[in-house]
Amino acid sequence: MTIFTRRGGSIVFFGFMCISLSIALAGYQAIQILTNTFLGDVFSSFIGEGGLDFSSLYPPNDQLNSAALGIIIWASLTELFVQLLFNTYFTITPSLILYFMILGTMLIFSVVSGYPAFAAGAGPGSVRLKRVLGKQKAFAGDYLLVEVKLRNRSINPIPVIEIYDAYPEVFELVLGENFLTTQLGPKQSLSYAYILRLPVRGRFLIGPTKIIIHDKQGFFSDEAVLAELSDLLVYPSYEDIKKLQMLGSKRQLGKLFGSHRTKIKGMGTDFFGIREFQPGDPLKYVHWAAVAKSGGERLMVREFESEQNIRVLLLLDASASMGSGIPRNTKLEYAIRSCVMMAHLAMENKDTVGLAVINERFDHNKFLEPTGSKTFQFKFLELLANVKAEKKIKWIDTCESVVTNLGKASYVIIVSDLEGSHTEFLEGIKKLRASKHRIFVISPFGPWFETKSWDLTPTDRIIGEAIEEGFVEKRKQLFKKITKFEGSAISVGPNDMLANVMSEFQKLKAMSGA
Repeated sequence: MTIFTRRGGSIVFFGFMCISLSIALAGYQAIQILTNTFLGDVFSSFIGEGGLDFSSLYPPNDQLNSAALGIIIWASLTELFVQLLFNTYFTITPSLILYFMILGTMLIFSVVSGYPAFAAGAGPGSVRLKRVLGKQKAFAGDYLLVEVKLRNRSINPIPVIEIYDAYPEVFELVLGENFLTTQLGPKQSLSYAYILRLPVRGRFLIGPTKIIIHDKQGFFSDEAVLAELSDLLVYPSYEDIKKLQMLGSKRQLGKLFGSHRTKIKGMGTDFFGIREFQPGDPLKYVHWAAVAKSGGERLMVREFESEQNIRVLLLLDASASMGSGIPRNTKLEYAIRSCVMMAHLAMENKDTVGLAVINERFDHNKFLEPTGSKTFQFKFLELLANVKAEKKIKWIDTCESVVTNLGKASYVIIVSDLEGSHTEFLEGIKKLRASKHRIFVISPFGPWFETKSWDLTPTDRIIGEAIEEGFVEKRKQLFKKITKFEGSAISVGPNDMLANVMSEFQKLKAMSGA
């Protein structure tokens, strides 16, 4: 819709003010003429050769006192009123009235006369917009190139066009600008680009784009919102995985975080020991040196260590309480990073890994069955990218659904702040253990995520520590009960969560063959 700009509106307003002033002056002049005609005789005593004279109304100097003050005020008001009536303060001439009338008319006409040409020219409907994203899927922390392409499909030029391309507030503009002011000739195309940093995971929309078209003088504008939206999926940060990959081979990882190999005798490659030959043993494993030492009385074979793959299900608590914490570093965000880390370690070790995201109850759309497929990683990251902290988890119903859908015995790693009912939680893992699933709990501890100790006063710090001790004691009691189900649990904070997750996952892998 075409509207006046501030400049055009100001000029039109000033034009109307000039016309109004000329009308007011003409009216004032008319009043003066009527006054001279009908009231001239009444004020004739004040009119002399020099004009209006009101000296007779004021008291003489020798009579000035407090009572004379009222007379002076009355005389002054009378003089002002009569001089206004008789137009003696200033002279209003017909030429002055005509000047303001012409000035106002010309100002209004200069603006209004340009409207037909602007309305007949290229409008927002003549502009075609296309937005091109450097990638449709990215990781949190990555940079995204956004290119906006415009084309004027009209044969008329666009004197001035402003383009504003919207993007989510959580993104950071690091290079370029998301707006542009320029001109577009007939059938002309142009493009501009800017770069965003994607600090958080999730699904986002880039756009819409707002365009504003002006005339050359800046009197009119026509604007429209082009609802072309670009979908962008931002995976959880992969920085932690990149740091692991920088450490080198699996052998280096093993030295840092513990051995991955389980001490199970089988058909591996690392020598374990020697035992007597049993029917069915391949002859290629016969240890002839040991046979010679026994004088040929006993046939001995070599044994090797075997690696055992484990089956892991990551059970992520995405209830409302997990969303608390410092913005962008909530318990849920750290939990997601931990899940990404554990899934990577599991796939590196050729283990099968799955994921279940729980809000209120088990949802098949948020469940990935444990698998070693190469496509799992993309489904896994996409599911985590869309996780939102909401509702309250129901542990008993959740664990029953997990038992039904998980099938054979697995390692269930529960990542939860455990801020719901502890009784329900214990009942839930009891059902998991009854189906021979092994339980391991990684629990972000709320007070470590939700406060910054350096921002607290000494009094608040003492109160916080007292409250924290109460929570710690409750957790100790809960963890003792978890051990009764042959499970284990740890409390983690933002400073040590990822390190503890890696270390404990390696211990879990080592224990799987025990």
